[in-house]
Amino acid sequence: MIKNDDKISANQVAILLFTTMVGAGILSLPADVSKEVGPNGLIAIFGGGIVFLFFARLILYLSSKFPTETFIEYAGKLITRPISTVMSAGLLFYFVIFVSLDVRIFGEVLKLYLLPNTPIEIIILTMLFSSAYIVRYGLEPIARMSEILFPIIVIPLVLLFLPALTDIDLSNFLPFMKVSLVRFFKGMLFTTYSFAGFEILYLLFPYVIDREKLKRSVNSALFSTMLFYAYINFFVIGIFGYEETKEQLWPFLTLLKSINFPVFFIENVEGIVMGIWTFAIFTTIYSFYYFATLTFSKLLKTREHSYFVLPAIPIMYLISLIPDSIVTVYKYANYLSQYMSVFFIAILPILLLIILKVKGIGGKDEEKT
Repeated sequence: MIKNDDKISANQVAILLFTTMVGAGILSLPADVSKEVGPNGLIAIFGGGIVFLFFARLILYLSSKFPTETFIEYAGKLITRPISTVMSAGLLFYFVIFVSLDVRIFGEVLKLYLLPNTPIEIIILTMLFSSAYIVRYGLEPIARMSEILFPIIVIPLVLLFLPALTDIDLSNFLPFMKVSLVRFFKGMLFTTYSFAGFEILYLLFPYVIDREKLKRSVNSALFSTMLFYAYINFFVIGIFGYEETKEQLWPFLTLLKSINFPVFFIENVEGIVMGIWTFAIFTTIYSFYYFATLTFSKLLKTREHSYFVLPAIPIMYLISLIPDSIVTVYKYANYLSQYMSVFFIAILPILLLIILKVKGIGGKDEEKT
């Protein structure tokens, strides 16, 4: 059952999707695409964005056929209860792993740049407890928090790059599209971790008030994320070139450290950027955290998701400490994006659509969505 005071608007959905997708992936995206497609990273990002928009709309279409149910509930009508339970448990595991990897990346970055003497365990626990505080109150407070943080994240990051505009060398984007289609599609695949997040649409539909506007919200969220990533990649590749970019772990942060800001304007840019990025990854973590507990709640058919918020902390904390280094963290993140993300983003919705058409079930009153 859905509480009346825990519903959000379509506009809030657009912001929530954007803030969920823009998180840890922003740090390594330029390096990831440069390794595969060289100077054509911008094209790979645009291509990936269009593909993911298609699948986001497909998940939205499936959800619209069961307007009062989440994936956990309507999947049983499509693929039988035992199989749907396994799929739902997989989705829960996916959300939990995403939180664990993101919070570990957050801890590694903060320890390296701001808190070198603080144990990473303390940094991780602080983020998890901070996220748990808002998660336990439900979706509507989460959406309002994302509305508040959205301009704080986007506007400063857009403005901070502008002083580097004159340093861009457009020849760094050449040769244009001299890459095989296989490598180009592989480069698009490497954007998956950065675009992951719109899978929350599996569970979001019943909580939206003005569902007729959801199509526009999904479009604006995916296009905004795509443009935001392209903007950052344009500066990173334009200044460093793809050869130097692909050798760096976090080229996004390296670029910000190299920009010469006017002394009178800004002094400690590193601290400011870390603060802004902390907000960005915070929004990603609490979103995945909430939908993990909501999925578990739906699986066990309990009234409240809040029962599972605090018990989830030690589980995610222990998982986050499994990788022995940041290199291993990103290796696991690649596995997550190339296998689990691709399954839940592309393979599963296609299979569900085929089954939906074959069985001819689902409501028709929401098809305009």
